[in-house]
Order: sequence, then structure tokens, then C-alpha cells
Amino acid sequence: MPDAHLLEQAERSAKRQKLKIWENYVEGEEVPNGAAVESKQKEVLKVIVTEVLGGGKFYVQTIGDQKVTSLQKQLAALNLQEVPLIGAFSPKKGDIVLAQFSADNSWNRAMIINTPRGAAESLKDMFEVFYIDFGNQEAVPYGRLRPVDPSMSSAPGLAQLCSLAHIKVPSLDEDFGQEAAEYLSDYMLNGATEFVATIEEKDTSGGKVKGQGTGNILIVTLVAVGSEHSLNALMLQEGLARLEKRKKWESKERQIAFGSLEGYQEEARTDRRGMWQYGDIQSDEEDAGPVRKPGGRR
Repeated sequence: MPDAHLLEQAERSAKRQKLKIWENYVEGEEVPNGAAVESKQKEVLKVIVTEVLGGGKFYVQTIGDQKVTSLQKQLAALNLQEVPLIGAFSPKKGDIVLAQFSADNSWNRAMIINTPRGAAESLKDMFEVFYIDFGNQEAVPYGRLRPVDPSMSSAPGLAQLCSLAHIKVPSLDEDFGQEAAEYLSDYMLNGATEFVATIEEKDTSGGKVKGQGTGNILIVTLVAVGSEHSLNALMLQEGLARLEKRKKWESKERQIAFGSLEGYQEEARTDRRGMWQYGDIQSDEEDAGPVRKPGGRR
């Protein structure tokens, strides 16, 4: 019979070899022995929509984000009664300032995207600003602008630009573009208050929306909390969007996504809803650019 001590050593050696296989394991990757491991799950965010643009794009804030809470406390603690002296405060295009939003007189961080010609000469001189934490913009008089502390201006904007995945929504200057924007605005801002956004992919090419940087665009499937249908599907069902053109070599994941949405588009086509009211639409190639110029609304 083999020596008991030698058997014990062999067992320990086998255990060490087994552990060694997994010592460099990373979720979603393949281990050296070729064993398949569970793929990484899609990122899911709970969000509120803060602004709706044309072409199916919109801005969101993440619910429960501590950065949002912290910023709100900082802004609430500010005392901004004193009007700035003309000449002493000269905001330029691209500067981050504090601006008083006309709808509720709240103070918010904003980027200057347009200025009067020459230096400001009156408290009524108008500056066009983009609210970096909400995604909307408006023209604000000089008297409703204030310099911002560097500790607040250095933090990136909290508004995240998103687009609906797998569908094409017409831009504002296309047929049914206005109707699509109104439907999205009513649904996102006046209807449901919280949404679950599943990130299908990220557009890292960046882009510009009326002068302000937008960073990465999250391509998402958006579902209102408590709803059974995604907003992507509802837009197809209303005839206010259509499925993207399929590519020759779609991933299995995208094939499944398209398959789950085709029924909604077919319903709109059959009932001649929205863009299908005059019959079938000729398919075209996908747009090369990630963003079309929108017309924001709040």
C-alpha cells in the first residue's frame, strides 16, 4: 500500500493545481484552460429624465447619485443676493458660471455657450447658457449670472446624454420629428417620473449639441418603473420610430433585441400609424454621425 504521508502530499499538490487554474480569473473572461465563464451583465441605471431633445435623444440624472445630493446642498447654501459689478465679472464662451433658471429662480451650474458682442454693458445683456447638470439651455440676462467657486466648477456635469437603442427616431426637421419629440417629452417629463435604463452600448465618439460638449452617449433601452413595455417599443408601436437597418453580421444579442421589437413595428405598419400612414417606408442606410442637431425642450 502507498505510504499515507505520500498520499497526503499528492492530495495537497492536486488542490494547489486546481486553485492555480482560477488564480487569474476575471468575471466575463475565459480562463487559460478554455472553460467558458459567465459573461458580464449589462449596466443598469435608475434615472430621471431632465431634458428631451429631437431625434430620440435626451438627458438623464442617475437616481441616488451622491454627487447630485452633494451639489444640491452646496447650491442651497449659497447666498447670491449681490448683483455682480459690470466689468469685474466678464463670463466668456466656455466658462462655467452660476445661472438663475427662469422657471423656478433656482441657481444652477451652467456653461456659457454664447455671449453678447463685446463686453457686457448692462444687466440686461443676454447670455445663452447650457445647464450642465440638467441638459437644457436658455438665454439669461447678465444680472442673473454669478461667478462660481472653483471647487464646484471643476466637477463634471451630471447630465448624461442618452439615445434609444435599436430604433431610428426622426429629427425635428424630418416628417414626424416634431410628433416624436412631443410624444417623448410628454411621456418622459409629464408622465412617468422614474426609469430603468439598460445600457446596450456606448457611443464614445462624443459630439456637440448647440456648442456644448456632450461626452459619451449611452445607447439604452428605457423602461418606466412599473411598465411592461420599453419606451423603445412604444415609439415603434406609435409609428414614431422604426427599427434600425440590420447589418449582415448581427450579434446574437442584437438579433434577439430586434426580434422582440419587430412585432411593435409590424402593429404600427398594419394599422397605418404615424409614419406608416401612407404605406411602407423605403429603408435607407444608417446615418454616419452619432448626433443630429436637436431642439431642446424642458
